[in-house]
Amino acid sequence: MTLRALGNGDRGQNSCGIRNHDYPLAEVPDIADSQIWKQVEGFFTKVHAPSFGQLSNAEDLAVSPDGTRLAFTGYIWSSLEDGPKTHVYIVDLPTGSNMSADSVPMAASHGPHNNKKPKWSPDGKTLVFLSDRIRAGQYQLFYLRSDRIGEAQPLVSEPLQGIIEDFSWSHDGSAILIGLAAFGLPKSGFEGSGTLVDLDVSQSQWTPIVKTDHNAMDVRSLWLHDLQSHQTRRISLPGRNIWRFAWCGPQDAVAIVSDRPGEGAYKESSLVKISLSDCVEHVMVEAGKYFMAQPTASPSGSKVAFVESVGGDRTKLAGCIVCVDSKTNKQTRIASNVDISSLEWVNEETLFSMGLRNLTSVAVKVNVPTHEVRELWSTGNACGPSYPQPAGLPGGGFAVVRQGWELQPEIGLVSEAGTYTRILSFEDDGGRWLRPQLGQSHTVSWESTDGLEIQGFLYLPPKGQKSYPLILNVHGGPMSAFVDQWMGYRTWVAFLVAQGYAVLNANPRGSLGRGREFTQGVVGDVGGGDAADLLGGLDHLVSSGVADASRLGVIGGSYGGFQSAWLTTLTNRFAAAIPISPVNDWNLQWLSSDLRQRTLDNRPYDIERRQPCNWWEK
Repeated sequence: MTLRALGNGDRGQNSCGIRNHDYPLAEVPDIADSQIWKQVEGFFTKVHAPSFGQLSNAEDLAVSPDGTRLAFTGYIWSSLEDGPKTHVYIVDLPTGSNMSADSVPMAASHGPHNNKKPKWSPDGKTLVFLSDRIRAGQYQLFYLRSDRIGEAQPLVSEPLQGIIEDFSWSHDGSAILIGLAAFGLPKSGFEGSGTLVDLDVSQSQWTPIVKTDHNAMDVRSLWLHDLQSHQTRRISLPGRNIWRFAWCGPQDAVAIVSDRPGEGAYKESSLVKISLSDCVEHVMVEAGKYFMAQPTASPSGSKVAFVESVGGDRTKLAGCIVCVDSKTNKQTRIASNVDISSLEWVNEETLFSMGLRNLTSVAVKVNVPTHEVRELWSTGNACGPSYPQPAGLPGGGFAVVRQGWELQPEIGLVSEAGTYTRILSFEDDGGRWLRPQLGQSHTVSWESTDGLEIQGFLYLPPKGQKSYPLILNVHGGPMSAFVDQWMGYRTWVAFLVAQGYAVLNANPRGSLGRGREFTQGVVGDVGGGDAADLLGGLDHLVSSGVADASRLGVIGGSYGGFQSAWLTTLTNRFAAAIPISPVNDWNLQWLSSDLRQRTLDNRPYDIERRQPCNWWEK
């Protein structure tokens, strides 16, 4: 199907009222001058322009130790073309009779660039966050004192040579662990392609770029900053790459560590305990079949918990809880029916966690000695930018950023009894204009060819009649999942629905939220059972009269891009396909990419028959 521009020579309209033209869009001298561009731009201007210069979303929630304030990273857009700026905000948490009133956030950071990831000191008197105000992209630590009025100050007198990605307060507030990435290291896939900011070295434009394997200093390293002496020293050993870390009692840190900094090395990581006095590593869990994420230690450091995941992007992992005894290294897996994405110790014996169960966000408390898992609250809405990322309240309960198909992001509190209260809504005139055009959202399920139940979200247009033109939207990963998010996660979902299309956001085998066996189903079989799951969803909607078999399309990015290309080689049912950032040649991806897909099960040549490029003639 050729995408065609609009102009004076229009020849009729398609089924949704968008007029066809007699020459391809690719032949338009400037696509921004076409009518279809202006139509799309006008739509998103009406949606987003009302929020320009205002808070529109939040993440990185951090509750003060006394439970009276909430700090968060706020997103502010200024145009459709540029990405959002981020700043740190503080909002007073309501109590008593004011629990239902929306609070008013106060900007805690300023500056020309970005500020993010606020974290309170244990006494609640200091707020530390990341800022690149000195140089764009080079994040350093800044702090604010709650008992003083003024602008944030650098925490470390001399900027560390690299980009600070994360940090962690000690339990007594006397020191901070700092995760420092070397200049030029690759970003995670979810963060986008390319690398972190490079070292600012003035060179002539003609100077050749020489790429070599990393040296011992080109890694993600761990540092300790003492707030009494104001001294900062490196804790991790040369050549060791620190992916994630946390305090493990007052004298040690626990970290996920590999020998290489490349993204593909994450799956080779071990869990280690690092002595803060002599920097010696003690391996707690050797690298194995599964990924490790979210390491966190109990207040005393006697137990370490982490998430064990089949795989996925290192910033978006979910799975089961594993607890490790810090002295014996004995491992205990705690079974639940939730794929856990966040972990937080409440006390020496209790973990607070959130994750996904099917299409639902679920909060639980885990008694580590007894393995008892108690459900606190659940919702069909998303509770984070992708998977649930709550912030625990000191007296019980937690805060979340909640959103859904018809719910613009908002911050809410969930009590220990499971009562939800909104405290700050990001609803605006753009959302109010869009909402009547979104139509209904339904959760749907169907059986795949082998009888396995597959689930997804079906978004229907508000006007028109069955059978609808339908677009299959495939998520990335494949170890990822669609959840119920504002505008359907990708903004094109809302646009398509507003134009009269139905959209199916499907979670085929390999997706998260259905347990390890379901997620593992895609490993070594990419383009097999998962493709059958996706096509089965179309069969189900066509046979039930929802979708018009003659007007089907498919779209997706990354793994979704692969499926958008691959599915067209299996069937001729699609009128249009839009693969975004796809893998079309698994051999080339395996040989040239640092991020070798775990889904291939280390057998890239065995699935050569499932390379879209081999079937281009179809």
